Amino acid sequence: MFEILLAAMVFVLAYLNGANDISKGIATLVGSEVVKDTRAILLGTVTTVAGALAGIAITGGLLKTFSSGVLATPLQSTAFPIAVAFAAIGWIFFATQTGMPVSTTHALTGGIIGAALAQLGSAGIVWNVVMQKIAIPLALSPLVSFALAWLLFPIIRKSLAGVNDYCICVELQQTRLIPVMQSSSVQAMAAVPESAELHVIADKSEVCEQNVALSGVKLRIADSLHVLTSGLTSFARGMNDTPKIAALLLGISLLGGISTSFLFGFVALGMCAGSLLGGRKVLATLSKKITPMDGLEGFTANLGASALVTMATFLGLPLSTTHVTTSAIVGIGVRARGGANWRIVREIALAWIVTLPTAAILSYLAATAMQRFGF
Repeated sequence: MFEILLAAMVFVLAYLNGANDISKGIATLVGSEVVKDTRAILLGTVTTVAGALAGIAITGGLLKTFSSGVLATPLQSTAFPIAVAFAAIGWIFFATQTGMPVSTTHALTGGIIGAALAQLGSAGIVWNVVMQKIAIPLALSPLVSFALAWLLFPIIRKSLAGVNDYCICVELQQTRLIPVMQSSSVQAMAAVPESAELHVIADKSEVCEQNVALSGVKLRIADSLHVLTSGLTSFARGMNDTPKIAALLLGISLLGGISTSFLFGFVALGMCAGSLLGGRKVLATLSKKITPMDGLEGFTANLGASALVTMATFLGLPLSTTHVTTSAIVGIGVRARGGANWRIVREIALAWIVTLPTAAILSYLAATAMQRFGF
C-alpha cells in the first residue's frame, strides 16, 4: 500500500515539477514575443520529455546521489522517500500557485536532509558529499549563469549585428485541381496534384514577406536561433531533473522491481502533464515581470543556461534550472537594459532562500510522525 502511495506521490511531484519548471526554458521566447504561450509550452514539453528519456543513458551519477549517495546508511524503509516527496510536493505546490519559480532540486535536497535527520540523526548524513556534490554546485550556478549572460551579450550582439534583418521562410505549395473526365454535359474535377513543392527562402525579411503566403512559416534568423536554444534549455532541464525525482522510487518492489527506463518514462509522463496543464502561472512571472527582452537577448540567456545545465548533467552535478535560467534573465536585463524589476527579483530570491529549510522541516515532521505511528 505504501509503495502505491509513494508511486502516486512521485507522479504528483513530477507533475508539479512540470508546472513550475516548464517556464525555465521558454520564458525568453514568450517574453520577447517570438512564440505565443501555447506553442512555447508545447515546444518546452516535447523537448523536456525528450531530455528526460535521453537521461536514461547518462544520468546515473545524479540518480545515485539523490537515492543513497548522501546517506551513511542506506534506508530500506518506504517511509523515507514518502517524507521527502511530501515535503517537496507541499512547497512546490504552494510556489506554483503563487507564480513563484522555485527549485525542485533544493526542495528534494531539503527533504532528504530533514528525513535523514529524523531517521538517522546528523551522523547518518555524509555532509562532505552534500557540500561537494549538491551545495557548492547549487550555490555557484546562479552566479556563473548571471556572469555568462552578462559577458556573452555584447559579444553576441556584435557578432550577430544585422542578423534580424534576415529570415528563413518555409511554404508548402498547394496542389491544384485538374480535369480528369469530360462528358457532353459535365466536366468533372478531381483533386489530382500536379506537384507539391516545399519552398524555403533565406533572405532579407522584406523578400520573405513578398514571396511567401500568409500560411507559410516565417522566422527571423535570430528568432530561429532563439527557438533552438530554448529547446536545448528544456532538453537539458529534462535530463537534469528527471533522475532526481526518479530516485525516490529506486528499490521499491512493486511488480517485482522496476527498471530505470520505466522510472524515467513514468516521471517524464508526469512532467509532461504538469507542463501542459499547469505551466502558465510561473511562465507569466519569468517572461513578463523581470525584464523586457528581445529575441537576441533571449537567445543569449538561453545559450548560457543550456550550456551550463548540459555540462553539469554530464558531470553528474545537480543544478537548479530555475536558478540558472532566472539568473541569466536578470543578467541580460542588467547588461542590456541597465536593470531589472528588483521587487520581483527580491521575491524570487526569498523563495529560493526558504525552499531548502522549509522542505527540510516538512520532511522532518513527516518522517517523525510516521516513526511515531510505527510506519
